[in-house]
Amino acid sequence: MENELEMIQTLFGYQSFGLIPFPCAPFKEDIHNSSEGRLLYHKALQGIQMKDEEIYKWFGEKKLDNCGLILGSKGNLSVIEFENDQIIQDFLKTIENFEDSVSNIIFKNLMHNLYESTTTVLTPEKKIQFWFEYSSKLPSSKPSKDQKTNLNKGISIYSDGYIVAPPSFVRNNNFVDQFELVNGKKPILFPQEIDFFKNILFV
Repeated sequence: MENELEMIQTLFGYQSFGLIPFPCAPFKEDIHNSSEGRLLYHKALQGIQMKDEEIYKWFGEKKLDNCGLILGSKGNLSVIEFENDQIIQDFLKTIENFEDSVSNIIFKNLMHNLYESTTTVLTPEKKIQFWFEYSSKLPSSKPSKDQKTNLNKGISIYSDGYIVAPPSFVRNNNFVDQFELVNGKKPILFPQEIDFFKNILFV
């Protein structure tokens, strides 16, 4: 009962933030394989939020469905993911050496206050996600071995498709782990002055 209430309350919170949730398969990161579940996913892709009764139906009554969130402009969500906290600390040390232009000062301030300023999630793999309102300044990308810079080491950006969100559970072999909402604040706007991720990190 406690998990049901947590899921339902969290989903209503997501919707109040303007995010677009939908049901995923229990203990998995896959889209729900039922026809009703797929229909809700396709509605979510169009930016249509779930109705209250749909949330109670899918996430109440002792159901174990996971929660997905649409990324991109339709879902109003972009995510920066770090493999671990050490990656964050190393990145902070690196950007401290950047020249003090206006955009770099804004960038440094943002990065140093991430944990306190926006939605923060710990994944089952212990990766750390920071959520933002959708921004074209955050194009989807993952680290590449072919890149000339190591600034993007351990950093991924997600701005299309979907993510699985707290308080969902995933089963890995015989273990069950949970997506944890560390900071439940509303995703903030990503500063328009910052072109770092778009023009430097993933070129």
